[in-house]
Amino acid sequence: MFKTGAKWVYLLVFISQVSLGWGAVFPFSFSKPSIRTDYSNTVWDQMMQDQARSDMVRGLREMNFARYKDAQNSFAKAVIKNPKDPMGFLLLGAALYWSGKVDEAMSEYREALHLDPQNALAYQLLGIAYGWKGDLPQAQDYFQKSYELEPDKADTNMNLASTYAAQKEWDKALEHYRRAVELAPQEPLYHYQLGALYERMGRDEQAEASFKKALSLFWGYEDAMLSLGALYEKMGDDSSALKYYKKAVRTKPGDFVARLLLAKLYYQQKEPVKAREVLDGAFSIVRFKQEGLALNAVYSSSGRTAEDFAKEIESFRKNLSRVPASKDVNIEVGLEYTPLVKPQDKQPDKSSGAFEQAYQKLRSSSALPGPQDTLPMAFKRSFVLTSGSQAQREAQINEFISGLEQAVKQGEGKYDVTLSLQGRTLDYASPQALTQNNSSAPRAAYDPRMVGNDMGLWVTGKSWLALVKDALDDLSGAEAGLGKEENALLTGLAYLVAGDGTQAAQYFEAARQAAAADDLPLMGLGTAAVISGKDEDAKNFYTRALEMNPKNKTAKKNLEILQEE
Repeated sequence: MFKTGAKWVYLLVFISQVSLGWGAVFPFSFSKPSIRTDYSNTVWDQMMQDQARSDMVRGLREMNFARYKDAQNSFAKAVIKNPKDPMGFLLLGAALYWSGKVDEAMSEYREALHLDPQNALAYQLLGIAYGWKGDLPQAQDYFQKSYELEPDKADTNMNLASTYAAQKEWDKALEHYRRAVELAPQEPLYHYQLGALYERMGRDEQAEASFKKALSLFWGYEDAMLSLGALYEKMGDDSSALKYYKKAVRTKPGDFVARLLLAKLYYQQKEPVKAREVLDGAFSIVRFKQEGLALNAVYSSSGRTAEDFAKEIESFRKNLSRVPASKDVNIEVGLEYTPLVKPQDKQPDKSSGAFEQAYQKLRSSSALPGPQDTLPMAFKRSFVLTSGSQAQREAQINEFISGLEQAVKQGEGKYDVTLSLQGRTLDYASPQALTQNNSSAPRAAYDPRMVGNDMGLWVTGKSWLALVKDALDDLSGAEAGLGKEENALLTGLAYLVAGDGTQAAQYFEAARQAAAADDLPLMGLGTAAVISGKDEDAKNFYTRALEMNPKNKTAKKNLEILQEE
């Protein structure tokens, strides 16, 4: 999740990520001179250089608080005062990039290269920009140039490894991931990425060791907890899987993906009371006034039509338009391309019996080596719609939507495209700022990634959406071993987390019919109504749930949010 109040900004991981959480700092340093000048410093020159340095320091501080427009102004002043310093151009480009102005950022990076053709950081940032645009070969070329200039930098190896992994060149990816870990052994993200690659290659024991190492370096690394849980569950070690799922829920109670996985395993272990305790908290909604905007949308092209996609995108567009243009909106886009398998390429399922079915399921798991053309490519991109006039905001939204449509269109006929969207805006001034002068803004939202945990899951690891898909596959299989209501509840929650309120409501209704005296299906129906923008229906469902179970704290809290003036 994009955090506007973070005290750090981490740029040098390919396809920008902002949820590191263990103290990473902005990767620019003024301690080493990187400027080569061919002129004699006069008193005036020195004064301009000092002022430019102050502008850059101020800009970095503004970047740390996600004030990208202010940072652009500060870095632009630095460039004007000291136009022979490539660092000013790099910083200005970085501020533009984080504002979603990728092409403008690339122009600044190229200007830095013009001043200093051996600037490894410029190549690095150009690689990130090309990665954002989906041009992996070009991104890899720039990362390779950066690597040739600075082969012993951990982030350089990390970025290069990531492009190799995204293009399924596993051996080369492994070489550079390992090197990144050697160069920065205290960096949890690198160990996590190495573990994710090991899992993709079917090296489960090495994956386990790397995930545990990441956790030992950062105790709150929820991704590593979920990945370990999923790994152990796949290996049949349910006891260890429960341990890490529970740890993930304790660490981030607002992550409903973790709650889904934990509740599913509890039900399968015949512990319905514990499962229900976990599920209850998964239906919580958040108020816009305190939490800011929390938009979620998920699109999967498999079995969907162009009209379906247009409807999802239009809904997201409308929600974005509800945010006053005076507020920044942080956007995170997740894209996953899975090559389509032609019918004639599919192998007939000759399995019979539980063992054969389990074996076939294991064989088809993406964690095992398989045909190169059936493994997905995944990317995560983050940027900001900066504040401005209403006309500027509309132009930003149109450009953003156009990019999404182009990304999905690129996969037509070749890939099953999965797209996830998250929008965030945090209020720094007034609790009423989001909805003031904007009465159309809804009262509440369902935010299954309230705390976010996609740290480094954009290349080889399983994204949160992939974990939800895996859960849906388990629930649809005959071996799930769950009762009708249990299965419907969990399936409904999976669709709820994925942003599909319509599908979720159908399953929660099935659960309600299977257990008319249970309040949880009503909670699910209420939250599905919130997703669909039907607040009055949601109130009705939550009220009925509270009447059925007066101790339901989530129902009470949700009602308070919806009834608040």
